[in-house]
Amino acid sequence: MKHIKIIFAILTSLVILSSVTSCKKYLDEAFANPNKPVEVDPDIVMPAVISNFARGLFFDARFLGNYIDYWHRTTTGITWERMGYDPGSDNGGEKWRTHYWNLGINSLNMIRDGRNSGRPEYAGANWALFALSWLQLTDYHGEVILDDAFKSEQLTFKYNTQDQVYDWVKVCVDSALFYLNQVTTPSDGFVNKGDKYFYKGNIDRWKKFAYGVKALVYHRYINKANYSADSVIKYVNLSFASAADDAIISFDPALAGISTTALNFYGPTRQNLPTYRASKYLIDMMNGTSFFTGVVDPRRAYIFRPSTDEQFRGLPANNGLTGFTTTTQPWNFWGFNSTASPAGGVDTGARTFFKNASPFPILTYGWLQFVKAEAAFKKGDMATARTAYIAGINGSFDLLLGNGYTGYTPINAGARTSYINDPMVTPATLTIQHIMLQKFVSLWPYGMEEIWVDLRKYQYDPNIFVNYVPVASLYPNNGGKLVQRVRPRYNSEYLWNFAELESIGANALDYHTVPVWFSKP
Repeated sequence: MKHIKIIFAILTSLVILSSVTSCKKYLDEAFANPNKPVEVDPDIVMPAVISNFARGLFFDARFLGNYIDYWHRTTTGITWERMGYDPGSDNGGEKWRTHYWNLGINSLNMIRDGRNSGRPEYAGANWALFALSWLQLTDYHGEVILDDAFKSEQLTFKYNTQDQVYDWVKVCVDSALFYLNQVTTPSDGFVNKGDKYFYKGNIDRWKKFAYGVKALVYHRYINKANYSADSVIKYVNLSFASAADDAIISFDPALAGISTTALNFYGPTRQNLPTYRASKYLIDMMNGTSFFTGVVDPRRAYIFRPSTDEQFRGLPANNGLTGFTTTTQPWNFWGFNSTASPAGGVDTGARTFFKNASPFPILTYGWLQFVKAEAAFKKGDMATARTAYIAGINGSFDLLLGNGYTGYTPINAGARTSYINDPMVTPATLTIQHIMLQKFVSLWPYGMEEIWVDLRKYQYDPNIFVNYVPVASLYPNNGGKLVQRVRPRYNSEYLWNFAELESIGANALDYHTVPVWFSKP
């Protein structure tokens, strides 16, 4: 990402170069490099920021997917499969790095430059992205650095509580809408360069995106006395009207010759997922052997290839391929029975989210409809809950059948309708189990952070997440407890901000098992 603006300041505690001094800063200012612009136009910076937004989610998905029983590895003993963590490692810390470094000052500068140059679309869009980034950051880590963030003159940075960050997310969304409402005609640079890989300058969809983030943050209060289902429903209704509004980041294969990072992280060229397989918990629901009994999900054969014996199977946590034969073991996401990436990164065997140029959703209509269904259910408005629930499933199908995705086995309209209308899928009396489990299936494999929010706010309750069984061999530091948060990024906080970590108890070996604010009454 050579176009990202280079910043020689200490951004939160991410920058670990403690040797940076006022003398160094003076030299940079006095003898500026003529080949390194001090100001970079948002048209150039924004594509890199959007790309890195996806990168942060991709990188951490490799670990978070293990926590939430979305996918597992073909080997055993991996700490994340056991709801643990890797001490002394940045594994699981990419979202932290993305938020404070890749977005960070870059987004704040684009907000400033967009405002000063009469391009409010840049200010609005970056406030909206920043809002979702703050939300996901605190959902993932719990306490994070807010008040002291981006104070380049400091060397240590205090943490804020999760409820304070949620309040700030609301401010970010309101700021986004304030600027987006000022846009009459977005600049050509925003349409054709800055926003090229996201909404392509569609301001109406940016507004809907902002309202979607607002719905999510209000939904985080579901365990609190001040939870407002009406507010959640209101903001969902102001958000996406259909899957056509889905927020999806695209990739440009034409840039692959410059860097393979221009391609989808899940694709075979990037070689990141050769030993990953869908979980048994997920596949059993799609097979009709768990909860949705006797009903085969048409999405199953569209997304996945079966084993050599034509059966669909998933992996249990920390089991690897133990008990499987060459005939029965699940195939990889690129359409091969192999634990290696295909030679040359060829993706002809891959489908849906796993081709080299497959776009990546970060917020969808289906996702928000499930949120609305849950809010209405909580309120006792069963008619609204049912309508939103069906819309959520349909949104999932529409996501898969649009956006250039291709599947292994086509989904015809009749199969889709029969599935949704089956009383095991949509009963006469809708339950919270139906809402949460259909959401679990429908958001695979992009909505991982949202699904982890759901699991934790219901305390991994097997009465809601029916047939859910935590991994038997929990990581030793857990003390028998399930994971509740990801520890702050090692290569900044534990090396350079340790005193502040101690203040929130993050020095404890079992800090990752401490419940987060939204999960408590």
